[in-house]
Amino acid sequence: MVWKRTISAKALEKAKSAAVKVEDKVVFIANIKGTLYAMDAVCSHARCILDQLDEEKLTVKCYCHQALFDLRSGKMLEPPYVAPDAPKEKLGLKTYQIRDNGGWIEVDV
Repeated sequence: MVWKRTISAKALEKAKSAAVKVEDKVVFIANIKGTLYAMDAVCSHARCILDQLDEEKLTVKCYCHQALFDLRSGKMLEPPYVAPDAPKEKLGLKTYQIRDNGGWIEVDV
């Protein structure tokens, strides 16, 4: 395990989500009702940064072409509208362990 510090827990609590650089990756992190989530932030379709969080459905959408991903598993739930036949099962994103360590959000990359 290699835990890397990202942003303060207070900042994430206020923002609800953020895309943060962790070493050579960009990771989407979210705090939803006290539960932390982390997954790749770069869409597997067109390499755009994920940014549209749905707290109720625990999903995040890519603004470029509306591909939809599950925060818990990284699974692509809906393909991009420009490629409706894209193989969803092959376009999921990696998820990461995440924790609050002394007021700082850390991701295991």
